[in-house]
Amino acid sequence: MNAPKFDKSSLKTGSLKLKVSKEQSRMMITVGVATIITVFCLVSSRALVSQASYQRRVVNARHASAKQLKSDINNANTLVDQYNNVFIGANPQNIIGGRNISGTNITPPDGDNGQIVLDALPTVYDYPALLTSVQQLLNDDGIGSPSIGGTDQSSTANNTPTGNPQPVSIDLTISGSGTYSDSQKFIDDLERSIRPFDITHLTLTGNESALTFDLDVTTYYQPAKTLNITAQEIH
Repeated sequence: MNAPKFDKSSLKTGSLKLKVSKEQSRMMITVGVATIITVFCLVSSRALVSQASYQRRVVNARHASAKQLKSDINNANTLVDQYNNVFIGANPQNIIGGRNISGTNITPPDGDNGQIVLDALPTVYDYPALLTSVQQLLNDDGIGSPSIGGTDQSSTANNTPTGNPQPVSIDLTISGSGTYSDSQKFIDDLERSIRPFDITHLTLTGNESALTFDLDVTTYYQPAKTLNITAQEIH
């Protein structure tokens, strides 16, 4: 019986295939690792870029806030200087003809000019208080048959504080009778009132001893001002 012959060429071929297979496996592993490293680098780079962009926005916001704060401080100092120059410096006279004094129980026309200016426009719509004030002037000046007309808009008036409040007008009609000097004194008192009154129409009838007047006047209130201090979230 003859023994099988050993084929050396087959052994070489198998060894070559095994070597090629190992090289392919090593190459695939290398490519896989390189791919993972590349993806990791890309993700890390994107995170770093995003973080750097965020930090840049934070720094810019801080610089803007610091600039605004510096401007606000300068404006506040300027306002204090202007207030002192107008209302305190050189002992200014009371702007509505009273005594230039200050205190908790001071009533118009007395008072210091700063408080007079601050009280000039009420911050809420106050129709009943307005009528009471005008009625008091009429009584103090001895005006006979006094009459005050107007429309109460308390239900629709806007008293909400805003960042940029504007004066809101209130129209009244006022009539009465008295001597010429009494009527003149009443008009002078309107002009000297802390609260501004614009006389838009005036009718006088009669003579110096018995005079009847009819006035159309406009006065104002101004909603309170708010400071728009906000917080900004940086994304």
